Amino acid sequence: MIATLRDLLRRRLDSPLSAAMEAGQRLHVKTGQAAACAGLLPWAAVNARLSAQALVEGEVSVMRAGREVPLEMLTRLSPDGRRVLLDAQLQALCQGGASLVLLGMHRHVQALAALAAMVERHVEAPVTINAYASFTRDGAFQIHRDGHDVLVVQITGRKRWFCHGRRSDPPFGGDTVDPRRDPGPPEAEMVLAPGDLLFLPRGDYHRAEVAEAGGQSLHLTLAIQRPDGAEVLRWRLREMADRLAAPVPVDPSARGAYEAQLKAVLADLSAGLDLGRFQAAQAAARPLAGAMALGLATGAGGPEDAVLVQPALRRRPALPATGPADIRAGGVTIRLNAPECAILALLLDRDIATMGEILAGLPSEEPAALRAAVAALGRRGLIFLTAP
Repeated sequence: MIATLRDLLRRRLDSPLSAAMEAGQRLHVKTGQAAACAGLLPWAAVNARLSAQALVEGEVSVMRAGREVPLEMLTRLSPDGRRVLLDAQLQALCQGGASLVLLGMHRHVQALAALAAMVERHVEAPVTINAYASFTRDGAFQIHRDGHDVLVVQITGRKRWFCHGRRSDPPFGGDTVDPRRDPGPPEAEMVLAPGDLLFLPRGDYHRAEVAEAGGQSLHLTLAIQRPDGAEVLRWRLREMADRLAAPVPVDPSARGAYEAQLKAVLADLSAGLDLGRFQAAQAAARPLAGAMALGLATGAGGPEDAVLVQPALRRRPALPATGPADIRAGGVTIRLNAPECAILALLLDRDIATMGEILAGLPSEEPAALRAAVAALGRRGLIFLTAP
């Protein structure tokens, strides 16, 4: 799954997903990677997120026919004033047509954190991952559109999607079609099987339902928040904030000089506009994905050959072929030694490798030094380490 999605995202003229994103067109891809997709979010990880605390904090919600089930129907107050989940009630609601919405799953499941970071590196835009579980043909949401691009990954079950296209020109916000109005026939209808991907450009009205009576479905949505021109200009204005801090003069005779100063600032704003620098600054400022490597990066000999290694960086910094380097990540500057630079360069090119593949890919480096470097990168949260 990871490798297939990586190949789809690579910036090539023949990359179907890149072409669909540029053209703003939906795309349905059958990857044939059902087993790998199932490994991204097992049902056990979904069940582990179901708690009264997650419901109270709004990270988990229960939806039915476009409406959220009230908290009071899902929890009760214990004698000490804490909310307690009513497990049997929740399961009965799901079997009766309710759906689960689990927000920000990339913050809780390492495989999804690694997936989000990988997609961010390729599309150069923030990515968040939500999960949706349905157990009947009733959908969680009515026909709606999103104000961002969406990449759907079908995990288990089969889900039927109805796409109605755009009804207006940009800019697009997220809104719902009035249920009292006939939305008309869909432009496209497709069934996603496990391992399938569906790209929906922002503004495309859509809805989904479980494809089979008595079936169930679990899918992910990767929300791709591509920045617009207004965001780029706000970033540039923040860079020049010290030159814009002076208030407009009270004395009318001083306003001419003030206006000339603003015009000079605007000229410098335009001259210093650099999209590459903007994207690098935005990615470097976002927090790292919280990769933890306890147990895998603390052994005396370093990670074993079969351990999977993935970069947690949200961008692709320029790294020297030899020698140390400083990179910006998670809002701080991080010093890398030569083996760490070599390992990150290899991982950023491949997106995923085992410890054994890193050793084979860097034959000029000492194996012990490479294992120590991988362990050090893991302890600083710059990579994800996953046991085989």
